[in-house]
Order: sequence, then C-alpha cells, then structure tokens
Amino acid sequence: MVASSTLEGDQQGVSTSMMPFADLVGLEGKSDAELLIVAARAMHSTLKLNDLYEVTLRVLTLLTGAQGAVLLVQRPRTHHPIIFKMLKESDGIVCDLPVGEGRAFLDWLGEHGDHAACFDDIPEQTRKVVEQNHGTHLNAVRWVKLVIRGRLLGALGVLAGNSGYLPRADTLLVPLAEQAAIALDNAILYRRAERQSLETQILLESSRLLMSSLDLDEVLDEIMNSLQKAIPYDAVGIFLVNSKGEVERIVDRGYGPEGRSCLEGKAGKGLVGWVASTGKPLVIDDVSKDSRYEKAREATRSEMVVPIFAGELLVGIFNVERDVLAGFFEAELDLVHAFAQHAGVAIERARMHAASMEQRRIMAELQTARSIQKTFQPEKAPIIEGFDVAGVNIPSEEVGGDYYDFINIVDGQLGIAIADVAGKGIPAALIMASFRASLIAEIRNNYALRVIMKKVNRLLCERNDSARFVTAIYGVLDTRNRVLTFSNAGHNPGVLRRADGTVILLKEGGTALGIFKDSKYDERAISLASGDLVVFYTDGVTEATGKDGSMYELERLIDVLHASVGKPAQEIVTAVQESIHAFADPEGAWDDITMVVIRIL
Repeated sequence: MVASSTLEGDQQGVSTSMMPFADLVGLEGKSDAELLIVAARAMHSTLKLNDLYEVTLRVLTLLTGAQGAVLLVQRPRTHHPIIFKMLKESDGIVCDLPVGEGRAFLDWLGEHGDHAACFDDIPEQTRKVVEQNHGTHLNAVRWVKLVIRGRLLGALGVLAGNSGYLPRADTLLVPLAEQAAIALDNAILYRRAERQSLETQILLESSRLLMSSLDLDEVLDEIMNSLQKAIPYDAVGIFLVNSKGEVERIVDRGYGPEGRSCLEGKAGKGLVGWVASTGKPLVIDDVSKDSRYEKAREATRSEMVVPIFAGELLVGIFNVERDVLAGFFEAELDLVHAFAQHAGVAIERARMHAASMEQRRIMAELQTARSIQKTFQPEKAPIIEGFDVAGVNIPSEEVGGDYYDFINIVDGQLGIAIADVAGKGIPAALIMASFRASLIAEIRNNYALRVIMKKVNRLLCERNDSARFVTAIYGVLDTRNRVLTFSNAGHNPGVLRRADGTVILLKEGGTALGIFKDSKYDERAISLASGDLVVFYTDGVTEATGKDGSMYELERLIDVLHASVGKPAQEIVTAVQESIHAFADPEGAWDDITMVVIRIL
C-alpha cells in the first residue's frame, strides 16, 4: 500500500490538550447567540484540518448536550477524499467510521434532505454503522448538511442515547453547521495553499538538484527520489525516448526482477505507447478495465502516465503505479506534469553533455589515429635516376585505413606499397600498423612477393577477425632493369599506361589479406619503358560520389592520365585531385584519397 503523502499529512486524531476548549467551559445559562459566538471562536481558532475535525465534534456535543457527534466531510481529488468521524461523549474518544459507508451516505445526501433544515431520516445502514460504533441504541439522531457556496461539503450529526433528549439541537445545529462549513472550507483552502507552496518548494528543490549533475544516471536517480517526495508511489518506470520516438532505455523502481523484464512490454505499446504517440498524459483509475494496459506488476491497480518534454522534444515517459484503485488525483497529475518539465530539461542537458563528451572522445581517438597513420607515410618521394615518383594521402574527416610507402630494399630495388583497411578510426589504424610491420619484416627476409603476401595474410588472419581485412598492392621496382614485379591482394587494379596510350590493369595476385588463412598469391613482372606511367590508388579515388549519386569510376581516372601525358608525377597527382574535387558532391561523404604515381623517364 502507498504510504500517506507528506503533502496530505496524517488524518488520525490528535491530543485534546492541543485544542482551544477553554471557552467551552461554564456555558450553562448562556443564550443561543452567546453559544454561537463561543462556537465560532473555537472553530475559527485553527486552520489545521485534523484539529478542526475534533474541535467541531466537541463543540457539537457540548453546546447541544448530545451523547456523541458525527462529522462527514468530502475532499475530492485528495489522498483522503472521505472524512467520517465520531466522538463518543462517554469516553471522549474520536474514532473513524468506515469510509465506504461515508461515501454511500454522501451519495444519499446529494439526493435527499433540505440543506437549510435538520432531519433525522437517514439510510438504515448508516444508522447501524453509527450505533455499532457508538455502542448503544440511539433513540434520537439529528442531522444537518454542511453546505458552502451551494456545494455539498458533508454533514453533521448529534446523537442521543436512552434519554432521547437533545437540548438546543433544533435551534443550534443549523447555525453551527453554517459556522463549521465556513471553518472547514477555510481550512481546506489553507491546506490546498499549503500543499501548493510545498509542491513549489519540491519543484524548486528538485530542479536545483537535477541541474546540479550532468551525469545521466545521477539525474535519473534524483528524478525518482524527487518524484517519491512529491507523490509517493509503489512503482515507477522512466522510459527514455530517442529522437526517432523509440524507447532506448528504461530505469525503474519497485518492479523487481520479474516486473523489470515485463517493462519492455510497455515500451512502444500499452499506455506508455499511447502517451508516446499522442504526447498527452493519462490517469487510469482501474487498470483492469483498460484494454491498453500492459501488466508488469500483479499488485498494480491504478496508473499515471505522463510525457516528459524538453521544450517540444519528447525525451521520455513517466509511468507511475499504485496498488489502490483510483490512486491518483487531478492535483497530482498537475504536479507530475510540472515536474516532468524540469525533468525533461535535466535529461536533455545530461544527454547533450554525454554527447559532447562522446564527441570529444571520438575526436581524441581520431587525432590518435591520424598520428598513427601519419607515421606510416613517407616524408618525401624517393629520387631515382630515370624515374619520377610521387605519392599522396589526403585523409577524410574520419580517419580511414589508407596507407602508402616507399621501402628501400637493396641498391637498385625499391619496394612500393599501397593498402586500405576495411573500417575507420583507431581499429583501422592499428590493423594497418600490424600490416605494415608484418610486410616490412617479411621483405627483409628477402622472400619472393607471393611468399611475402602469403605470410602477411597468415599473420593478419591470426590477429584479426574477417571483418577487418586489408586490400593491398605490393611491388618491387627494379630500377636497373626497369622491371616492376607486383602482387595485388584484392585491391583496386593498378593502371599501367604505355607510352602509346595502351592501358593495362594490374590485377594479378589473390584475395584480400586477413580473410582466408590458406590464401595463395601470384606475382607478375612487367617491363617498363620511357613514357610509361604506373598509377596505384585506393577506392577513395574511384568511389568519390558526384551530386547525381554516380561514382568517379576508373574511366575518369584513366581520362585524366591520358590528358596528363608528359607532366611531372606530382602534377599528375594534382590533376587527379582537382578532377575528383570538381566531380564530387561537396556535401557528400569523403573517403581517404591515396595515390602513387611512377613515371618512367
């Protein structure tokens, strides 16, 4: 069961020593007018409802000479909507009568009796309940309605036992009821104002606490703590919603392990789904009668679901449950709705902070990857008699896995490598570092190219999963004999443009490295002559995307090579870059552009 709200207060009786009864002593012989003045002074001496209930009952018994008194008050939309109390003059004790009978009596009062006159004809069940709790047969009972501004507030009753005598009841009960109605209404308004003030304090304190942290977990924990202070709950779930309106995270209290697994059933459907789609709050008095309800707890009887907005952006849903029927009231919905606005700002603020921190982490990772990648690239192209060599790597905003290198083997032999790792960021940079180290280690063992590629492939298969493969071309330029020997491991085909304009694609080799452990590789040797041009490149060149969605493709690259005949290698590199930039969509995604150009003089 839900504990009594800290905003409503305890409804039990309090010590009579606190009551202002001094004026109620020695009233014999006073006129009705004098008695009413004393009664008014007593009933208007406090704005505390709990005190006023007892003051009213004692005033009734003392001024009318009754053997007991009954007070019935209705306070809709509160935790204690029905107050039904009786004072037994014999023992001076105020006790509570059954709330259900009080509700039935109120319904009867709404349809019977003149509010301006006393009456004694009441429902038989109400009479029985009063007699049973009083402990004696009642020979006389007089009642009068409590009415304020035309609204039924409740009723007052005075009781007579064996004597059946109620002195002054007929003359005092109606004016006493008028004074009691005014006093009770004032106290109820005061309680409401007190509650609103306390709610405002809770909201301000909650807002301060929520804004004191940028950690989303801490913010969510404080939201649930603050919500418990505002409206005690038996269970609460907070469903965080992403920009697409999808529930991405659920935090909860009170559901337990089994209920927690059932909470996912509420996401996207049920009452939570309805609120997420409409942006409107819901209060369900009896969840068993709502077909949209998705059960997560056996004990739940009523539920409140409130959207959490940050401005106009839906960031989450409150799902609050209680184990009593009709457990939520209009005032609580207003409070949670106001609280949700503070919570929404805090949640979005924490999310933005987390996104900012993640962005910083990614930028730091990219910077590290760029630093790693930069160490792979040669500082300058080698100067070789009879050859003009140039290379370039233009990284995209995201660090890719492109790599090229010139490797001195022995006099008259230059190793040329170009490669591309599937993926981006530090993982790609680290795999490329592994590839480069393995390649250089095997080159120094003076193996044939097909053996080097096989061994590098085997090493990569042992260290990586198949999703992180490497495409590469490794070649050896014999500068004395003008022979290029190469092996292509699943890479874009190199281009050999002969001096007469003939184009040969350099494809021979095998599969990409790091996928199949037992892959075999071929090698090919080609003779070079003056005027020939060899170009190696990565897919950032041929897969650059234009505004119409088409790709740059190999044909455009070859056209640029034809148009650049006779130009220095570096100028050819520049011509290709300019061609790609003129073609590509400046708003589109870019990949690294890496090229090696070898011009035979």
